Amino acid sequence: MSWNSFKDLADKVVSQKGIKNQIQESLVLESANITLVDILSKIAKDRLSAIYFKNGILTIAVLDDSLLKKLTADKDLFLNTLNSKLGDNIVEDLNFLN
Repeated sequence: MSWNSFKDLADKVVSQKGIKNQIQESLVLESANITLVDILSKIAKDRLSAIYFKNGILTIAVLDDSLLKKLTADKDLFLNTLNSKLGDNIVEDLNFLN
């Protein structure tokens, strides 16, 4: 059995169980939080958090106006970096809770 067929089989089982979206959301949130720290700084870890992902829109809670301004300015860089880590254009836009 090749790795591709294993991947296809795993993908099929996950889809049948109805948890594909939950797994994708979890991966997006984890990768987004890591990318926030990578792009902004370690300070971002305590003041920004990716909290929700649905229909291509990632919601980020922001506790610091200066970090919100920086993230807004670097939005394209953040989206490109995140989607690169995820291997596809999964995240299409950002929503902020401030």
